[in-house]
Amino acid sequence: MPLIVTTCLLFGISLAVVQLGVVPPFNEDTARAINVVHIVDMTGARGKTQEPASHISLFSTTPGSLVKEVEQIGEGFTCGTDKPLDFVTFSVKYGCWSDKNANIGWHETDIPLIHVEDDTKGDNRVSHVSIDTKLSTRWTLGINTDEVEDFQLKDGREELVSIGDKSNVDGWHIIQFSGGKKSPRKFSLTLLWAANNHTGMSDSNREKKPLLKLRTDVDTLTLPTETVLGKLPHWCSLFGKSTSPLTLAFLTSLAVDF
Repeated sequence: MPLIVTTCLLFGISLAVVQLGVVPPFNEDTARAINVVHIVDMTGARGKTQEPASHISLFSTTPGSLVKEVEQIGEGFTCGTDKPLDFVTFSVKYGCWSDKNANIGWHETDIPLIHVEDDTKGDNRVSHVSIDTKLSTRWTLGINTDEVEDFQLKDGREELVSIGDKSNVDGWHIIQFSGGKKSPRKFSLTLLWAANNHTGMSDSNREKKPLLKLRTDVDTLTLPTETVLGKLPHWCSLFGKSTSPLTLAFLTSLAVDF
């Protein structure tokens, strides 16, 4: 029993010093997986005119700070929890970001569009929304199931997701789409709103959670991203899977009170 307690204490202390960045968890002898993404963020627009916020983001799914890494990279990175990111399939609470040359390598015409075409309010509220993913044929859409009971997604005349029972995780139904160069980029989404779904929910909490959130991925290596990748410490390697963004990602959303 004393051995078990001692082992647990040592493990807890080791984990704490790594999380606090007192001791770097990775060095020349230990590899570290990270993500480097050029982000163009329009999620704060809430239907109003807003300049896109763009930065280079560096984060890791492994524990510990990234201070040692960004010190070697340079390029004006700041690390902390001040800029949490919602990538639809996952969230980043701690990471590093740099605005240096972040306006290079993309155009405002590349930003995906979510537009409400029609909204019929009443006991059975229905909204028709158009989505244009622009350059992207790989995207992820989150639908707020606290507000939306059911939905239909179509590509022109072809039905991609039909009306019917929808699953959700933590109040979101997630759709992931990946296609080839000739894949469609324009979609129509019909939302069937839930009735009496706001019991006990404050207006401020509703405003914090969008109705729709969209991430579009583009397989483009911008100059500032290429610069950062070229300066990565050799113990770092890029991490990526189907839920991870490519090296250029656009984030946008539609507010509940559009």
